[in-house]
Amino acid sequence: MIEDTTDVKPSVFERHMQTAIQVILVLLVGWAGMKLVTIGESSAVLRERLLYQGEQIERLRRDLRDWSNVYYTKSDADREIGSLKSSVESIKSSVSGLRDRITVIEGKANDS
Repeated sequence: MIEDTTDVKPSVFERHMQTAIQVILVLLVGWAGMKLVTIGESSAVLRERLLYQGEQIERLRRDLRDWSNVYYTKSDADREIGSLKSSVESIKSSVSGLRDRITVIEGKANDS
């Protein structure tokens, strides 16, 4: 048995095709790298925005807590108003009762 040891050399067309494929692959890898860098930059910008907004939310929450110590809430004001209205109604009924008693007393005094 004789082995055929002849080297098969690629043709010029095959070498150009391999070079073109390698160039395309290098370009694709470069493009993907650039996209990754762009995505990383966008991610960093978004992270900074989120941190800033988180700080703003925390500051607004502190302000709301501070304001709640200074100002009435609507439910507290409604409760106070309800209490005042019931007090006024109670006073009105007392005054009305006193007027009725005065009228009765004046009527007895006039009868005598």
